[in-house]
Amino acid sequence: MIEPVNWQDHIVEHPDWYKEVDVGNGNVQHIKVPGTVKQQGTPLSAKNLNHQESEALEALFMTRFLSDLLRKQADAVNGLVGEQITVTLTNTQSYPFNDSKKTVSLGTVRNTKNYTVLVEILSKTGAGVGDIEITDKLTNGFKIAYTGAASSVTVNCIVQGGI
Repeated sequence: MIEPVNWQDHIVEHPDWYKEVDVGNGNVQHIKVPGTVKQQGTPLSAKNLNHQESEALEALFMTRFLSDLLRKQADAVNGLVGEQITVTLTNTQSYPFNDSKKTVSLGTVRNTKNYTVLVEILSKTGAGVGDIEITDKLTNGFKIAYTGAASSVTVNCIVQGGI
């Protein structure tokens, strides 16, 4: 680790004093009078300025690293919280036949097909719902159906993981 430079101002007892010297023909010249140095300032040098550049670059790298880490953490939290999708499935056939299978698109494309779909039945019309089946999982969606004789079923799907 680079040690920080403790910059100090150059302080002179009388910084703005000038001596007037007669140069003839009624002209005068002002010559700066050096005052007593009370504090020597930090030299403006390549070493000191490069030190600042190194620290700024290190801060940039750390910011990028932390930004990546924060994005990964947000993805993990989003995967746990899940994406909520409400789907209404309909069946036009008579039991034991069923054509309720429907494709559901995900709002967030997953990195893997290893995600969980939790299903809650919100309402139904007609007879029983039977089982809810999740099939054909892809990174951007899945298919859902029910096996019962109901004419319509509305479900709430919570998709977790796969991010």
